Amino acid sequence: MITPRTLKGFRDFLPEIMLPREHLIETATQVYRSYGFSPIDTPSLEYLEILQGKGSDETDKQLYKFEDHGGRNVGLRFDLTVPLARYTAQHFSELPMPFKRYHFGKVWRGENTQAGRYREFMQCDFDTIGTKSSVSDIETALMINDLMERIDLKTKKPFTRFKIRVNNRKILSGLLDKQGISDKTTPILR
Repeated sequence: MITPRTLKGFRDFLPEIMLPREHLIETATQVYRSYGFSPIDTPSLEYLEILQGKGSDETDKQLYKFEDHGGRNVGLRFDLTVPLARYTAQHFSELPMPFKRYHFGKVWRGENTQAGRYREFMQCDFDTIGTKSSVSDIETALMINDLMERIDLKTKKPFTRFKIRVNNRKILSGLLDKQGISDKTTPILR
């Protein structure tokens, strides 16, 4: 007899968790579409060469990778950003620019499990590609605000439930440059 169980770092979701989760996804979808974002989906498996070396050495260690039945080296996506880059490069001539997309999908990281960290989890991304306009940055903040306003955070106090904090990598890079360590920007900021 086999004992029913899930792997360490993976979990089942019962209806009392799935119903609010689906509501959250529906709410986010409505907000994203109201700003002109379109859904995409990408395969869970990618060629390993697409995934490796795109994050840090730690990310590469956490990749679920294997050889498939056709002898190809493949891996499970560890985020939705790297597949987006591949998707954009592959379909560039078909995409309107700027291209505004959102994506809900499961991702996998073979890391040691800890409280609140799992090996399989859902990620939600939205991105604008093909513009240098600061309008897209402003739109991002507005969209986050609208999404947070629509989510029930169990308080009715207006404008005190959440804060949106803005970071700019150029400022941090400038500080590192001023300190004479701009050659270490990538590992420091990661």
